[in-house]
Amino acid sequence: MEQLFSALHEDFATLKQEIAAEVKDLKRDVADLGQRVDTLEQTHDLHKEELDCHWRELLNLQDRNQELQYQLEDLENRSHCSDICIIGLPTQVVTGSGGVHGLSLPLYGPALKDLSTVLDRTHRAGGTVRSPCQVQHILTCLHYYKQREAILVAIHDQTTIEFDGHRIGLFQDLLKL
Repeated sequence: MEQLFSALHEDFATLKQEIAAEVKDLKRDVADLGQRVDTLEQTHDLHKEELDCHWRELLNLQDRNQELQYQLEDLENRSHCSDICIIGLPTQVVTGSGGVHGLSLPLYGPALKDLSTVLDRTHRAGGTVRSPCQVQHILTCLHYYKQREAILVAIHDQTTIEFDGHRIGLFQDLLKL
């Protein structure tokens, strides 16, 4: 029986050593997996911070894009708001008065009185001219909106406006709207 206990004791000792070796291997594997998980978590955190930064940048760019869209619409609309359309001048008057550019200031002068007029541009509207007696539409863009308003208010009460012997009309330019 003692031999049996001794054999059993040896078997338990061998088994204990094998279990200890396996536990040691498992501890090493768990420690290795822990390091891998830590590395993955750190990489994940870095990617998450980078993604958050890109997301904030994207939102800022979207806001800036929307702001630029509003500014563009405002500039386009503002350019339309400052335009005045002159209707009723025959082509011969337009070409004989120093061209389109020399025509606008004398027209607006009486309406503006003391206000100095700043024109951004003046041009013909409506395509090609077929005859010298054909009526021209002339568009002028005033630099300041207040000047356009002053002109339209000043001519509002006048029943007729004449320039160089021709009856003309000054209107807000609604052609583009």
